[in-house]
Amino acid sequence: MIIKNILVRISIIFILVIVFPLVQKQWLNLYLFDINNFSVYKILYYLSGLICPTLVIINSLNQFTFYKFNKKNITNIDISGISLLLISSSILIILSALISTYIFINLRILINLFINDNNFLVHVEIDKQILFVVITSIFLLFKKSKVLMKKVSLINFLITSIIIWYIEINNIILNNAFFIDFLKFENKNFFNILFILSIEIFYYLWSYISYGTYLSDWILPRPDKKEVSYTLNIIIFYFLVIIYYSILLK
Repeated sequence: MIIKNILVRISIIFILVIVFPLVQKQWLNLYLFDINNFSVYKILYYLSGLICPTLVIINSLNQFTFYKFNKKNITNIDISGISLLLISSSILIILSALISTYIFINLRILINLFINDNNFLVHVEIDKQILFVVITSIFLLFKKSKVLMKKVSLINFLITSIIIWYIEINNIILNNAFFIDFLKFENKNFFNILFILSIEIFYYLWSYISYGTYLSDWILPRPDKKEVSYTLNIIIFYFLVIIYYSILLK
């Protein structure tokens, strides 16, 4: 029964992913057909750009933020010592770097779009980003601030999605000299989703490593199949988001 319900839910989501971008395209065509007059289809098309990022945030907060794992008995195949140190420090640094880089990308976009101050842009990137990675790492060590950093990343995703939507609708060309490279590609949303997907995966890995007393006991149980399946759920969800944008912008 559970498997059947999951398949039904996935089928509904997949249908929406296929159908909704086609509806959005129809709204755009109806608006362009009578572009000189006020049209409700223009408003619908403009506002529809908020729907997918909003659903991504809601799903992420509900499904991919507050993880709970089953406590396991200590066995001889648990991870500890130098292996745990290397794994935990690597995941923490990568997650911190991803979050800080993602936020700085958004800063670069906003500066280029509204301020166009390249000197300030370079100064921020060179002098502040390494420090920001360290600060982010400290925040990730604590449960409440770790969730806060996840929420900040999701807000950053929403802002970046809105800016990309605004740029594409208005055919805005930005200064490429100090601008983020992914905006040179046709489907900019793919790279935006790739960033948040990477953050989601490493956030999950860090949530597992830092769960309960694993780090204080300095022994990490190996994840079982159910816990590994979390990453598969994350990948499937964001793959559907990529399909949505691929259809919409094709």
